[in-house]
Amino acid sequence: MSEHDRSQTDFQEFLGLLRAELSDVTNEIVTEIKRSIPEYDRPDPAYDQTLRLCAEILLPTFLDRISDPDASTDQRDETCRALGRFEAIEGRSLDHLQAAARIAFHVAWRRTAVLAERAQVPTFVVSAAVDAMLVYLEESVAQARLGYQQATGHADLRRREERRRLLHLILQRPAVVPEAIEDLAKSTGWWPLPAEATLVAVHPEAPCTRSALDTDILTDFDSAEPCLLVPGPLTADRRNMLRAALPDASCVLGLTLPLERAAHSLRWARRVLDLAEEGIIPDGSLIPCEDHLMTMWLLSDPPLVEELTRRHLEPLQDVSDGQRKRLVETLTESVTTRATAVDIGERLKIHPQTVRYRLRQLEGYLGDSLENPDARFSLDATLRAASLYRRRRARRGQPGVR
Repeated sequence: MSEHDRSQTDFQEFLGLLRAELSDVTNEIVTEIKRSIPEYDRPDPAYDQTLRLCAEILLPTFLDRISDPDASTDQRDETCRALGRFEAIEGRSLDHLQAAARIAFHVAWRRTAVLAERAQVPTFVVSAAVDAMLVYLEESVAQARLGYQQATGHADLRRREERRRLLHLILQRPAVVPEAIEDLAKSTGWWPLPAEATLVAVHPEAPCTRSALDTDILTDFDSAEPCLLVPGPLTADRRNMLRAALPDASCVLGLTLPLERAAHSLRWARRVLDLAEEGIIPDGSLIPCEDHLMTMWLLSDPPLVEELTRRHLEPLQDVSDGQRKRLVETLTESVTTRATAVDIGERLKIHPQTVRYRLRQLEGYLGDSLENPDARFSLDATLRAASLYRRRRARRGQPGVR
């Protein structure tokens, strides 16, 4: 018999001795793990059965593996992944499982050393067996880690989907009964219903660092119109949090409203986001919706703006386009700013006397309407809206309101 054949024979005989010890080693491993790790020493018999079953699977498959390197590891891998998933479901880290694996190794190593000394097994055989144990341990922990990651990933997906459902329910129109929202919030086990909420509209292509968001923020970044809900008002800390999560994102901070009116907060925030995208207002991150409420209102009904403009400026319909443009420009400055002829002249870069002359012309065309408070207010709002509307149409390459 060659030296190699003799070595293989010695090795296989030693594995036979180890197999005979499996039952006792299993009992010792289970006992030692429960003694050393209190989390696994519970009155629930399921814990003891799980430990014992895993040891009864992993120890024989280890011997099969070193006896035949081509032997399948499917059973071992699935067992270890199941252990990892179990730890995730129990809400623990992998620390306890890794500690249990180390305990199992040391118990097996001690029993191997005792058995080798008693049977006078050659040193190289024992060394090969211990090296194989270390490799097997490392591979088993890697599979447990994979199962753990899969379970936590699924849990994160479930939580994220629950949050999206809750957000959609809050924003649903027509509104659902409050009890339905309360029931879903309770089922999540983590989200107390706030009295107020602030919605944030986010551009679809905007980057977001989700890890920077507080854990109570409801988000939907998967829809065509991403948004998030911040419980309560936007405190300084909340603003800093949003600034960290959306530093370069085009987004609008909605109004803080009672939770049952949260859909309005988002609707208005999205309108302001559209205005920023059109260039009507400056674009940027964390645009306050409250700073642009009047602009949003004035542009809420373009056909109405056209009709109001036509009615207010109907007396100028027979004036040439050039003169009409100059008179409307002067009228807008006068009505919206209530400035003096000198100030208006500086803004329009014309002589104050020219301003006075145009204002006298306008009085002749418009009559007493400029002195009537209601008519003046309507004219003021209309001219402001028409100016914004012209800016919007100009950016679109369309003719504006005359």
